Amino acid sequence: MESSHRLTIAATLGVIVIAIAAASDFVFGSFWSSHAMLTSLIASLIVLAVTVVVLNEALERRDRRRWSVLAQYVLFQLVQCARASWMGFVELVTQQEIQTGATEGLLAGAGLALDTSAFSAATKAMLGDARRRRVLQEMVVILAAHCRGVIADWASVMVGAGPYTEVFDQHVELQGRLDWIAEILSHNEPTAARTFHEAKLARSSVSAEYASVFGDDWLHDQIVSTTQFAVRLDYESRALGWKLVPFESWNERIQLVVGDLPAL
Repeated sequence: MESSHRLTIAATLGVIVIAIAAASDFVFGSFWSSHAMLTSLIASLIVLAVTVVVLNEALERRDRRRWSVLAQYVLFQLVQCARASWMGFVELVTQQEIQTGATEGLLAGAGLALDTSAFSAATKAMLGDARRRRVLQEMVVILAAHCRGVIADWASVMVGAGPYTEVFDQHVELQGRLDWIAEILSHNEPTAARTFHEAKLARSSVSAEYASVFGDDWLHDQIVSTTQFAVRLDYESRALGWKLVPFESWNERIQLVVGDLPAL
């Protein structure tokens, strides 16, 4: 719920409670005047409740302003992980290169991922290609390692930033999906390049318990759903990032700094 909505609801409830308390004096006659201690206690509780709500909202708004630039930076790091994930899957599955450098090319690539029936059929074809399966394993291992680093670097910051915890949790879920795909492939289809250390880790992972039941059907479903999940995270997190600090604000900051530079 938006902070302005929460504040409006809290203020409305406070006014309603005060109005009910005032109107009750006409219903119960001189009840409040004959119970001065109870009246004072209830009035104090009402004022305290409204004050706490308003104060909490003010503190949350201050925290959001304070965290806005840092939160945007972290969100864009997470967006890069999500975008690299879905772009990697789309290009490998569809064998079409996504054009970067403009929003149109990215949207076209996202459209390929969100065309469930076509992307599902292409995923099945990719899983039937031994060469692309090896590329898939290598790609997911690299993606999982990079995204794991971003998650680990910023976990302590984002978990403590209340307004952004939910979106961070979703990126952790994406990380978990990548790890499971990588670990199942590494366990079931070990490559010659896999080190002794990597082999031990693959055997000891929780996912290895289920390696025998996770076949191509599971891989197919994971790839399709994870790709589409990553697309959604990309665009939702990107929108939130620009909401925190609009693109125009960065230009204004740049112009402000440039305007303050001494003449040479």
